[in-house]
Amino acid sequence: MQITQFVLIAASVIFLSACGDTTNEQPLDRLVEVTTFSYQPATRVMDYPGRVQARYQSELSFQVDGHLINRLVDVGDDVQKGTPIAMLDAKDYVLSSESFSNQQKAAEADYKRAKQDLVRAKGLREKNFIGQSDLDKAVNVDRASYARLKALKAEHAQRVNQHGYTQLLAPADGVVISLNAEVGNVVKAGFPIVTFAWKSDWEFVTAVAEKDVNELSIGQPVIIKLWSYGDKKYPASVREISPTSSVNVPSYKIKLSLNEQPDSLKLGMTGHALFSTKGLHMGLLPTSAIVELNGQTMVMTVDSNTKKVHAKTVTIGQPLADQVSIIDGLNDGEWVVIAGANKISDGSTVRVLTDE
Repeated sequence: MQITQFVLIAASVIFLSACGDTTNEQPLDRLVEVTTFSYQPATRVMDYPGRVQARYQSELSFQVDGHLINRLVDVGDDVQKGTPIAMLDAKDYVLSSESFSNQQKAAEADYKRAKQDLVRAKGLREKNFIGQSDLDKAVNVDRASYARLKALKAEHAQRVNQHGYTQLLAPADGVVISLNAEVGNVVKAGFPIVTFAWKSDWEFVTAVAEKDVNELSIGQPVIIKLWSYGDKKYPASVREISPTSSVNVPSYKIKLSLNEQPDSLKLGMTGHALFSTKGLHMGLLPTSAIVELNGQTMVMTVDSNTKKVHAKTVTIGQPLADQVSIIDGLNDGEWVVIAGANKISDGSTVRVLTDE
């Protein structure tokens, strides 16, 4: 009897428990923190390395052949315009010039005599003491002697010039970069003796990536910072943008004119150019808002009415401390999850805690 009562009581407890479990509690939506996103006008600074170069660089050479007997400069020398750089043995050119000078003097005497003969022949012809053929002969001699004198004058002037070409002079104030010939060499006309960088119009040369080159324009102001001068900034401007990219990498050479040249500036000094571009709009989000899904950079947005989550692909710019800049992919006024984004999925609903 007691066993039967125990079984009945136990069955009653199980039945009543089953009847009492009439509801299934649903888990609450996840709580996330959101912020209202907005774009703001911004200035982007592009930083590219480069080096100082001379705008004008020449390979100086003699205009005549000769034996190099003197070189008056060394690599690194600062020279003034008109300073002698090198000299050829000029003896042959001196002799040649003197020879043509003597020939010119003889031709001048011949021409003077021919002119006198022509005057006399004209007088005799007027008196019919000579025939027309004799007069014509005197005229031809006069013309021939004049032509020979003119040719010898030109030849003598050329020889004088060649004598002057045996001395190589600096075409401007500048710096000797390299030497290509030594004393004792016999050099041909046009052979480069020294490489010479003009002192005026030194510039900073850099290469800008293909994705940024359209942000630049001729005359655009730039800031140059050189490693040798610490944090000092030097104003410059864009002088030339190469119309074609380099062969090895997709970049474009940019030449910048230095508005102010530092003291003791040397060719080849390195630094970097800072290009500021305006007209950019971007918004800032903490790095916690960024999630990676299927290899894409995304953020989680929340519909302010339905509290439903939508994953959106975004384009990010430069990082700023613990924040990232968003350039594209979002609209002004959207709610973006900044805490808990990695714990929710597209299409889910959430409870919202705003940062406002």
